[in-house]
This record gives sequence, C-alpha cells and structure tokens, in this order.
Amino acid sequence: MSLLLQGPSHHREPRDHLPRGAPTEGAPLLAAPYQGFLARSVLGQLEQLAARRPASSPSLLAPAAANQLYATSLGAAATVISHSNADETVGRRLCIGLEFQTWLGTLPSSSGFPVTLQTSRPEELLVFMQGHFILAHAGSTVPGLGHRVASPQGVSCALSHLSTLFEGLGRRGPYDPVHGTGNPCDCDEITRYKRGYRHDMWEAGYQESSAVPLGHPQLVALVRHLDLREPGSPFGQLLHERDGCLVLYSWASAMRGKEGGRLCLLDFFRADRRTPLFPGGVYSPGQPVPSEVWVLPTHGTKTNKRGRVHQDPVHLKSHLDPQLCFPTRLWAHLDHCLALGHGATHFVFRPQTAVRGHFKEAPFSSSSFNKLVQDQLGRMGQFSGETAHSFRRGTLQHTAATEGVLAAAVQGRIKTPAILERYLDPNRHLGRLRP
Repeated sequence: MSLLLQGPSHHREPRDHLPRGAPTEGAPLLAAPYQGFLARSVLGQLEQLAARRPASSPSLLAPAAANQLYATSLGAAATVISHSNADETVGRRLCIGLEFQTWLGTLPSSSGFPVTLQTSRPEELLVFMQGHFILAHAGSTVPGLGHRVASPQGVSCALSHLSTLFEGLGRRGPYDPVHGTGNPCDCDEITRYKRGYRHDMWEAGYQESSAVPLGHPQLVALVRHLDLREPGSPFGQLLHERDGCLVLYSWASAMRGKEGGRLCLLDFFRADRRTPLFPGGVYSPGQPVPSEVWVLPTHGTKTNKRGRVHQDPVHLKSHLDPQLCFPTRLWAHLDHCLALGHGATHFVFRPQTAVRGHFKEAPFSSSSFNKLVQDQLGRMGQFSGETAHSFRRGTLQHTAATEGVLAAAVQGRIKTPAILERYLDPNRHLGRLRP
C-alpha cells in the first residue's frame, strides 16, 4: 500500500544522475547537430563572391609597415572613441582617474598593496572613497553635520567615471575576487556603498537642490544693464551685442548653457521647418528679419545627441519690444559683424581669442556664460546664486505660469512628467540661494 501511495518514486534516478547524453566530468563536449553551420555558410558566401571577382593579389605588408599602420590607425580610433562622450565628461573622467592613480601610488607596494589601476580591487576603491574622496571633495553643507561633505551625486559620478575608465583599460564585466579580474566598480559592495552613502546623507538632512531660477523681471533688467555698458571700441560693441543676444536666446529657447553657446547658422529654418534661412551656413547681409524662426540644433542637445533631423525644433517668435526681440537683435548683430570684418561662418556666439579684437571660431562655453551672468548680476546687485541653467529653469516656470504646463514641456522639450515637475518646483533651489 505504501508503495502505491509513493507512486513511481522507486524508479527515479538519483539526484546527482546526469541527464541522458550529458558528458561526464573530463569528457570532451560533443558538437550538437549542425553546430557552426551558419558560420560556414557565411564563409562559403565570401568564397563565392571572391571567385566571381577578378583575381587580385594584395601586397604583403612588411612588419615595419604593419606596425606603423596599427599605431596610426589605433591612435586615431582611440581619439574617435573618446568622442563618444563630451569633452568635459572625458576630462572629468581622466581627472578622477589620475587622482585615484596618484592615491594608489602612496600605498606600500612592498607590503602587497595593489598600487596600479590594473591591479586595484574594490577594497582600494572603498578606502579611496571613504578616506580621501569624500573629504577632498567636500562642498555640500548638511544641517545634521558640523562639516562639509561630498554630495551623493558627486560620489556616484566619481565611481561611474572610474568604472568607464576601467572598461577602457580592458577590465570589463563583474569583478571576480578569486582571480582579481573584471571591473572593480562592478560589484555588490560598490553598488551598496553608493546606496548607503546616499541614505546616510538623507538621514543627516541633505537635500538636493536645483539651479536658482531667473525671473522675467530679472531678465529684462539684465538685458537693459548689458545694453548700457560702454563698448570702448567697435569690437567691444560686437561683444556687447553678442552677450545680449545670448541672454535672450537662452531665455526664449530654454536651452542649456552649452547648447545655447553652440548655436550655428545651419540651425535656422523658416516657418516650414524645411527651408534653411542660411543655405550652406552663409549669412547674406540685408535679409529681412523674420517674424518667427525655427531652430533645429545641428550639434544636438544633452538629451538628444543625434543629428538635426532627429531634434525637436525650437520655436522663436518676434517680440513687440525691439530690445527684447531676439531675431531683431541677432540680425543686426550679424550685419555688424560682417561690416567690421568679423562675419560669422558657423557659430553665432563666438568667444574672443587670446589676441583681443578677434573672434575664435568655436562655441561659447557654458563656463564663460556662467561667468558673464554672475559678473553682470553681481554688478547689478542682483546675484543670488544664478548660473547659465537659471535661464532654462526660469523661463519654463514663467511659461507654465502664463501659458500652461504643457507649453512649458514643449518649450523645454521635456517628455517625462517627473523631470518637468523638478523644473517647475518653486522650492528646489532654496538651498542654493545666496544673500
């Protein structure tokens, strides 16, 4: 009776019994039927194509020529690979990598401590972050602590940069503590360290903050202040015109500082959004000022780095007040630049060269824009911690208040409600306000 209740269990194979046909330990793996068939098919197609083409006898490279080819091509390829990120991002990655490498050099190698990037472990990363980085990069004030600390985002970004650096060194995949291989940032300890540090800071009262928004009255006052400056020279007048145009464009477009600085002649289109205003990127003097302009960023944006055809357009309209009308002021600026021998050939907002009195064919950087805004607001006595990003946050809040939340989302090219909420939150910047 008991056997009937147990069913066919007395016929079961032992738990450690291998499936039928499985190789035993040490036995060679048997190829499955048709294994490698597709690869052989591709090679066969290549052979057929080679047979149809006229015979060619490629010359064999000499060892010196092959070495030169590899050195030159791989060097150029490494440069191309570095362009997968913005120059600022690559620069920050290299800086934190050098800082970690320098710190590793302080360890006593004679005692068995890893002292190179190729041999470092998660243990070295944790000691570096806890004993050096969060102290050397302490810039955030937390109410529950009596000293400054590194921000949670700063810690996370540093480890992210180091992770990418290790991948570039060939240390890829999860870290293997037995063999010491893989990416030391790709392990459970580092993941939980970042999470734990963030929780510790929140417990202490750390609050993330956003850029201080620039209000519309402040924008108007800033433009009028810029226009009242004494130019000192004809080229100085061009600089003042550039600054005023850049400020108005940043407000009207809701572009980030770097994106606004990269505005170029190829970005401008007529109302149909198909016909360029400046074909070939060449400005022709005397063109009538359009009542509306569409901008399609040739150089992409932070959230969309693809080409112009994939970009969400920026709609710019004329303003009743000529002093606040971006198209009117820009067209006048381009005319003046051309008349004085400084015509724009690509970028619209160009920095000055080291030799004063000339424009450099380069975009206006976000750091230069930050300095311009902070210096001029300081001279006006209205600086409260604003940056270039204050224009984007301020104009989106102004648009939401006057035209609605949907209009603000369209203006900022924001598709995620949570991100839009951050921009429109009236209190997120309070931690950055300065007296």
